[in-house]
Amino acid sequence: MSLNTCRRCGTCCRKGGPALHLSDADLLEHVPMSSLVCLRRGEQAFDPRTNGLSALESELLKIRGRDGGWACMYFDEESAACGVYMNRPLECRSLSCADTVEIFSAMDTPTLAREHVVPAGSALWACIEEHERLFPADEALRLAAARRAGEGIPRELDSLIRRETHFRQSFAEKVGMVDEELWAYFGRPLWLVLAPSSRDYMRYGHR
Repeated sequence: MSLNTCRRCGTCCRKGGPALHLSDADLLEHVPMSSLVCLRRGEQAFDPRTNGLSALESELLKIRGRDGGWACMYFDEESAACGVYMNRPLECRSLSCADTVEIFSAMDTPTLAREHVVPAGSALWACIEEHERLFPADEALRLAAARRAGEGIPRELDSLIRRETHFRQSFAEKVGMVDEELWAYFGRPLWLVLAPSSRDYMRYGHR
Protein backbone atom coordinates (compact mmCIF):
# COMPACT_ATOMS: atom_id res chain seq x y z
CA MET A 1 0.00 0.00 0.00
CA SER A 2 1.36 3.43 -0.95
CA LEU A 3 1.91 5.96 1.80
CA ASN A 4 -0.45 8.23 -0.12
CA THR A 5 -3.23 5.63 -0.14
CA CYS A 6 -5.97 6.32 2.39
CA ARG A 7 -6.14 3.52 4.97
CA ARG A 8 -9.67 4.56 5.97
CA CYS A 9 -8.68 4.74 9.62
CA GLY A 10 -11.08 7.65 10.13
CA THR A 11 -8.64 9.67 12.25
CA CYS A 12 -9.07 12.87 10.24
CA CYS A 13 -12.86 12.48 10.11
CA ARG A 14 -13.11 12.05 13.87
CA LYS A 15 -11.09 15.20 14.50
CA GLY A 16 -13.73 17.36 12.84
CA GLY A 17 -15.55 18.19 9.67
CA PRO A 18 -13.63 20.18 7.06
CA ALA A 19 -13.83 23.93 6.59
CA LEU A 20 -15.35 24.92 3.27
CA HIS A 21 -13.59 27.10 0.72
CA LEU A 22 -14.89 29.23 -2.12
CA SER A 23 -14.10 26.38 -4.50
CA ASP A 24 -16.55 24.22 -2.51
CA ALA A 25 -19.55 26.49 -3.19
CA ASP A 26 -21.06 24.11 -5.75
CA LEU A 27 -21.02 21.30 -3.19
CA LEU A 28 -23.87 22.99 -1.34
CA GLU A 29 -26.16 21.35 -3.90
CA HIS A 30 -25.28 18.06 -2.16
CA VAL A 31 -24.44 19.21 1.37
CA PRO A 32 -27.37 21.14 2.92
CA MET A 33 -26.86 24.22 5.05
CA SER A 34 -28.35 22.31 7.99
CA SER A 35 -25.20 20.14 7.91
CA LEU A 36 -22.92 23.15 8.39
CA VAL A 37 -21.80 25.31 11.27
CA CYS A 38 -20.41 28.83 11.16
CA LEU A 39 -17.42 29.48 13.39
CA ARG A 40 -17.58 33.20 14.04
CA ARG A 41 -14.82 35.76 14.27
CA GLY A 42 -13.04 35.55 17.60
CA GLU A 43 -13.87 31.89 18.27
CA GLN A 44 -10.99 29.60 19.14
CA ALA A 45 -10.25 26.99 16.48
CA PHE A 46 -7.53 24.37 16.11
CA ASP A 47 -5.07 25.06 13.32
CA PRO A 48 -2.98 22.02 12.28
CA ARG A 49 -0.49 24.35 10.62
CA THR A 50 0.51 25.68 14.03
CA ASN A 51 -0.69 22.63 16.00
CA GLY A 52 -2.57 24.88 18.39
CA LEU A 53 -5.63 26.98 19.06
CA SER A 54 -5.99 30.49 17.78
CA ALA A 55 -8.77 33.07 17.55
CA LEU A 56 -10.37 33.23 14.11
CA GLU A 57 -9.75 36.54 12.37
CA SER A 58 -12.70 35.90 10.07
CA GLU A 59 -15.61 33.49 10.08
CA LEU A 60 -15.71 30.19 8.26
CA LEU A 61 -18.28 27.54 7.42
CA LYS A 62 -17.54 23.90 8.05
CA ILE A 63 -19.36 20.59 8.19
CA ARG A 64 -20.60 20.23 11.74
CA GLY A 65 -20.06 17.34 14.08
CA ARG A 66 -22.56 14.85 15.40
CA ASP A 67 -23.75 13.68 18.82
CA GLY A 68 -22.36 16.75 20.55
CA GLY A 69 -18.81 16.16 19.31
CA TRP A 70 -16.67 17.29 16.41
CA ALA A 71 -16.52 14.01 14.42
CA CYS A 72 -17.75 14.81 10.91
CA MET A 73 -21.45 14.07 10.62
CA TYR A 74 -20.87 12.30 7.30
CA PHE A 75 -18.37 9.80 8.69
CA ASP A 76 -19.84 6.33 9.12
CA GLU A 77 -18.09 4.64 12.05
CA GLU A 78 -19.23 1.14 11.15
CA SER A 79 -17.96 1.16 7.57
CA ALA A 80 -15.30 3.88 8.01
CA ALA A 81 -16.78 5.49 4.91
CA CYS A 82 -17.75 9.02 3.91
CA GLY A 83 -21.40 9.73 3.20
CA VAL A 84 -20.56 12.46 0.68
CA TYR A 85 -17.35 10.99 -0.72
CA MET A 86 -18.17 11.79 -4.36
CA ASN A 87 -18.89 15.38 -3.34
CA ARG A 88 -16.34 15.81 -0.55
CA PRO A 89 -14.85 19.26 0.11
CA LEU A 90 -11.44 20.53 -0.97
CA GLU A 91 -9.77 19.85 2.37
CA CYS A 92 -10.87 16.21 2.28
CA ARG A 93 -9.68 15.76 -1.30
CA SER A 94 -6.33 17.36 -0.43
CA LEU A 95 -5.59 15.45 2.76
CA SER A 96 -2.82 12.87 2.86
CA CYS A 97 -1.55 11.58 6.20
CA ALA A 98 1.88 11.04 4.67
CA ASP A 99 2.27 14.54 3.22
CA THR A 100 0.60 17.68 4.58
CA VAL A 101 1.82 20.04 1.86
CA GLU A 102 -1.34 19.82 -0.24
CA ILE A 103 -3.79 20.14 2.65
CA PHE A 104 -1.92 23.11 4.12
CA SER A 105 -1.93 24.74 0.70
CA ALA A 106 -5.69 24.14 0.43
CA MET A 107 -6.25 25.69 3.87
CA ASP A 108 -4.58 28.88 2.66
CA THR A 109 -7.20 29.42 -0.06
CA PRO A 110 -10.19 31.74 0.66
CA THR A 111 -12.85 30.19 2.88
CA LEU A 112 -16.59 30.20 2.38
CA ALA A 113 -18.57 32.56 4.61
CA ARG A 114 -22.24 33.33 5.15
CA GLU A 115 -22.07 36.35 2.87
CA HIS A 116 -21.26 34.01 -0.01
CA VAL A 117 -24.39 31.86 0.41
CA VAL A 118 -27.05 34.16 1.91
CA PRO A 119 -28.33 36.91 -0.42
CA ALA A 120 -27.50 40.42 0.74
CA GLY A 121 -30.65 42.37 1.48
CA SER A 122 -32.70 39.26 2.22
CA ALA A 123 -34.73 38.90 5.40
CA LEU A 124 -32.41 36.11 6.53
CA TRP A 125 -29.33 38.27 6.02
CA ALA A 126 -30.96 41.03 8.07
CA CYS A 127 -31.48 38.53 10.90
CA ILE A 128 -27.86 37.41 10.69
CA GLU A 129 -26.67 41.02 10.85
CA GLU A 130 -28.92 41.71 13.83
CA HIS A 131 -27.63 38.61 15.62
CA GLU A 132 -24.02 39.67 14.99
CA ARG A 133 -24.72 43.18 16.27
CA LEU A 134 -26.51 42.06 19.41
CA PHE A 135 -24.53 38.94 20.31
CA PRO A 136 -20.93 39.09 19.00
CA ALA A 137 -18.94 35.99 19.86
CA ASP A 138 -15.73 37.93 20.50
CA GLU A 139 -17.49 40.08 23.12
CA ALA A 140 -18.80 37.00 24.95
CA LEU A 141 -15.31 35.49 24.90
CA ARG A 142 -13.83 38.75 26.21
CA LEU A 143 -16.28 38.84 29.12
CA ALA A 144 -15.61 35.19 29.89
CA ALA A 145 -11.84 35.76 29.86
CA ALA A 146 -12.21 38.63 32.32
CA ARG A 147 -14.09 36.42 34.76
CA ARG A 148 -12.01 35.63 37.83
CA ALA A 149 -11.53 32.06 39.02
CA GLY A 150 -14.15 31.00 41.54
CA GLU A 151 -16.52 33.83 40.69
CA GLY A 152 -19.97 33.39 39.27
CA ILE A 153 -20.83 34.29 35.72
CA PRO A 154 -20.81 38.12 35.42
CA ARG A 155 -24.26 39.69 35.15
CA GLU A 156 -23.45 41.27 31.77
CA LEU A 157 -22.37 37.93 30.31
CA ASP A 158 -25.32 36.10 31.85
CA SER A 159 -27.69 38.60 30.24
CA LEU A 160 -25.93 38.27 26.88
CA ILE A 161 -26.22 34.48 26.91
CA ARG A 162 -29.87 34.50 27.99
CA ARG A 163 -30.90 37.06 25.39
CA GLU A 164 -29.09 35.20 22.65
CA THR A 165 -30.73 31.93 23.68
CA HIS A 166 -34.16 33.59 23.47
CA PHE A 167 -33.33 35.05 20.04
CA ARG A 168 -32.35 31.64 18.73
CA GLN A 169 -35.34 29.82 20.20
CA SER A 170 -37.78 32.39 18.83
CA PHE A 171 -36.26 32.26 15.35
CA ALA A 172 -36.22 28.44 15.30
CA GLU A 173 -39.89 28.30 16.33
CA LYS A 174 -40.88 30.78 13.61
CA VAL A 175 -39.21 28.77 10.83
CA GLY A 176 -40.15 25.34 12.22
CA MET A 177 -36.60 24.10 12.74
CA VAL A 178 -34.39 23.15 15.67
CA ASP A 179 -31.52 25.40 16.66
CA GLU A 180 -28.78 23.01 15.54
CA GLU A 181 -30.10 23.14 11.98
CA LEU A 182 -29.50 26.90 12.01
CA TRP A 183 -25.87 26.84 13.11
CA ALA A 184 -24.73 27.71 9.57
CA TYR A 185 -26.55 31.03 9.92
CA PHE A 186 -26.04 32.00 13.57
CA GLY A 187 -23.11 29.87 14.64
CA ARG A 188 -23.21 27.81 17.80
CA PRO A 189 -25.01 29.15 20.88
CA LEU A 190 -22.78 31.41 22.98
CA TRP A 191 -22.98 29.07 25.94
CA LEU A 192 -21.59 26.27 23.81
CA VAL A 193 -18.82 28.48 22.46
CA LEU A 194 -17.84 29.27 26.06
CA ALA A 195 -18.26 25.75 27.45
CA PRO A 196 -14.61 24.67 26.88
CA SER A 197 -13.50 27.38 29.32
CA SER A 198 -15.87 26.28 32.08
CA ARG A 199 -18.59 23.68 32.53
CA ASP A 200 -20.61 26.38 34.30
CA TYR A 201 -21.89 27.49 30.90
CA MET A 202 -23.42 24.09 30.19
CA ARG A 203 -26.34 24.92 32.46
CA TYR A 204 -27.70 27.30 29.83
CA GLY A 205 -28.12 24.37 27.46
CA HIS A 206 -30.35 22.50 29.89
CA ARG A 207 -33.06 25.10 30.17
